[in-house]
Amino acid sequence: MNIYKRKLICSSKIFNGYTVTVDIRYYSNFDELIEHFKNELLKTLKENNFEILIETFNKSNFHIHTHSFEEILIDNSRDVYICDAC
Repeated sequence: MNIYKRKLICSSKIFNGYTVTVDIRYYSNFDELIEHFKNELLKTLKENNFEILIETFNKSNFHIHTHSFEEILIDNSRDVYICDAC
């Protein structure tokens, strides 16, 4: 894996396992990472006409609590989990 690539993996009852790979050089904070992840997930849901899942998505509160942003920047050996269950 490229030293700048990070896997963002959803930890969720409904969206569990959905994965997006990002190049960390293009992000400045958690909010940007989460927003990109949400945009990709929503795009996938819309492309497949998952209307009920879109409703669930709209009620979700995605966040990261397994890493600090600095850890994400430095450590490419661990996946980053985005949670919506807390």
